[in-house]
Amino acid sequence: QDKMETQLPSQFYEEQTTFPPWRRLMSHQKTVLFHSPQKRQVLVWHRRARKTTTAIYRLVSEAISEDNAGNVYWHIFPTYSEAKDAVWRDPKMLFSIIPPQYIAKKNESELVVQFTTGAVLQLKGADKPERLLGAGPKGVVMDEFAEMKPETWTRIVEPILTVNNGWCWFVGTPRGKNHLYDLYMKGQKESTVWKSSRVRADESGILTKEQLENARRSMTEGLFA
Repeated sequence: QDKMETQLPSQFYEEQTTFPPWRRLMSHQKTVLFHSPQKRQVLVWHRRARKTTTAIYRLVSEAISEDNAGNVYWHIFPTYSEAKDAVWRDPKMLFSIIPPQYIAKKNESELVVQFTTGAVLQLKGADKPERLLGAGPKGVVMDEFAEMKPETWTRIVEPILTVNNGWCWFVGTPRGKNHLYDLYMKGQKESTVWKSSRVRADESGILTKEQLENARRSMTEGLFA
């Protein structure tokens, strides 16, 4: 279905022989994973729209490909503890997504996964700039970017990716007109390097109409919006 899909051994995912697993994905996930080649993508999706899961699929898809042997990838969160608790330790996240036969080694103290391809994925926190040093990444996800200082991108990550010709995803939920909003608008105006997507809670199909209506009644108008 796309160059990003990597053929796995037939014994893995009996019903699904490609990665990411096509039939497990929702339409908005498929769009950004398979049909959006821009190197700078801004995903402004509602809560529980599977933003982080989709980002992990993107990172792992590259890391398990022999074409990317030796590449380094970063998944950055607002804090180091959030990266550890929300992704590394959550049994439904990172290690339920990575095909186990591709894991060569993992280091919980550094939040590093080494793949049999030679690629490396490391979880990092924007609250500890010293952890954003080291081998330059080829791909980066900045998760909940609105909660980070914008300088994390402009001063640290962007210069590295410019040299490496790497890609970056900016992921988050709407929080007014901030630096995530600015990049979202940039992605609306440009199409070669930048692209942005928005997924509303009444569009994704994840929440039912009843759930949305209950939320509308229990929240202020601003919070519901």
